[in-house]
Amino acid sequence: MPTLPLRELSTALQQAKARWQPRHTNLSDLSDEQKRRMLGVVVNRESLAAAMTPRAAPATPNFAPAVDWRNRNGNHVTPVKDQGGCGSCVSFCSAAVVESMASIEKGQLLDLSEADLHFCSSHGASCGGWWPNEAYDQIRTRGIPDEACFPYATAFNPGPGPKCIIGQNRDARAVKITQSTVLSNVIDRKNHLTNVGPCSAVLHVYNDFYSYGGGIYHHVSGNDMGLHCVEVIGYSEAEQCWICKNSWGAGWGVGGFFKIAYGEAGIDTEFPFWTATGVVLPLVHGWKGWENLGGQITSRPQAVSWGNNRIDVVARGLDSAVWHRWWNGNAWLGWESLGGLIHGAPTICSWASGRLDVFAVGLNHHLYHKWYQGGWSNWEDLGGMLSSEPAAVSWGSNRIDVFARGMDMAMWHLWWDGTGWHGWESLGGGLSSAPTVSSWSANRLDCFVRGNDMHLWHKWWNGSGWSGWEDLGGVLSDSPAAVSWGPNRIDVFYPGQNSHMWHKWWDGTKWSGEEDLGGTLSSAVGASSWAAGRLDCFVEGTDSAMYHKWYD
Repeated sequence: MPTLPLRELSTALQQAKARWQPRHTNLSDLSDEQKRRMLGVVVNRESLAAAMTPRAAPATPNFAPAVDWRNRNGNHVTPVKDQGGCGSCVSFCSAAVVESMASIEKGQLLDLSEADLHFCSSHGASCGGWWPNEAYDQIRTRGIPDEACFPYATAFNPGPGPKCIIGQNRDARAVKITQSTVLSNVIDRKNHLTNVGPCSAVLHVYNDFYSYGGGIYHHVSGNDMGLHCVEVIGYSEAEQCWICKNSWGAGWGVGGFFKIAYGEAGIDTEFPFWTATGVVLPLVHGWKGWENLGGQITSRPQAVSWGNNRIDVVARGLDSAVWHRWWNGNAWLGWESLGGLIHGAPTICSWASGRLDVFAVGLNHHLYHKWYQGGWSNWEDLGGMLSSEPAAVSWGSNRIDVFARGMDMAMWHLWWDGTGWHGWESLGGGLSSAPTVSSWSANRLDCFVRGNDMHLWHKWWNGSGWSGWEDLGGVLSDSPAAVSWGPNRIDVFYPGQNSHMWHKWWDGTKWSGEEDLGGTLSSAVGASSWAAGRLDCFVEGTDSAMYHKWYD
């Protein structure tokens, strides 16, 4: 039986000249015990006292006459959910704020798992309540995965519930925040709602609130049932009210939303508002680009990284000199001319932070070398008689290995061991392109070439000897590129017959691919990696500019 009949409530509202209307809702007929289960705030008295302590300096008003984040440069309020007969409102209101902030800060519409936040966190697998500070601390430290990782209904079905279920790849799917603050001053709250986004709030829930059907709520009739947490999505100075999103389903209130008068039910007098900012989205691995990096180049670009978030790229310019462009972690810089008169593309490698070694084939078909260590050296002639651009890699400090095609179409090898240059050494093969080389550990080299059959061929040094040639298939229209982001990992790129960039990779147990990465290439590919799971590819486009595509 209803604990507060609708007719009796309507009469009380009329007598009080209330600004809100009652109606029969999905909660109206619940028993008092069932209604109390819909609440779930456990006050931390020490935290509350600290939050509500007045600050010395008064706030400066900087707020709009009205705010509603459902219509503020778009809708940043996610759909209303239903917490059911469980005291999980703090998790629902906190997750709702993070969802709104992800939309505002990142342009991402998220659906987060309240079940994970409530049942799998420090709160534990129960329907007991908790305090917003604790919920936001958990979001900051362990995050919240998407709803599909742990759907709310799954916590109760099959029974008995609730239970915690750690979803697949839960940590990799978790959204975090970097900061949560409390706002005790009403001006601060309105400033935040105007300039930043929604907040969480705690209020007393009286029996009449369960029958709210529209208008601006204030308590008229019924007992105090307990404390509840909601998302505050705006306010109206004209109506003197806060605008809130509840978690009792769309069948309650006005589609699950309500307005509540300033100063009512303790919402802005007894309790602070809680904020969430600095949303950190989970890293979604995938390819991005193509990005136009400009320039006028006449060869494929070649790239290397000497450290985290650093990339150096070289290519031949219209003047047949070597040109250099680099990413410093914040922006692309250059182009810088390194001089020289070269055939084909230059190549670049690094054996230490701040160290770069550039190699190119001169007009006399010799290999030339220029290096950077606090400043650029002159060009050094390393001899040889080469019929392709070179490839270079370092597998350790003060170690460089260089490969190129000789006049006999075989692959030739020259190396620096820290004391001097050694070679040239013939490694055989019948090459119809320049070679490329990568290294995934000390004393390991993996070389790739296009063979006379246009297939990708592979030869490797394992620390004690060279393998034979391995046919990896494919149909290449130009030279391959290879790079390693970690132990026993190799990624190979090349232009296909459709002028797209193609990708093949070794994951430690097998070769995978081919993967078509699109683009319209007028050169072979250059590739580098500055971290595990990070790949940066560079090509010359049909407009002779350099283009960049990356994986992270």
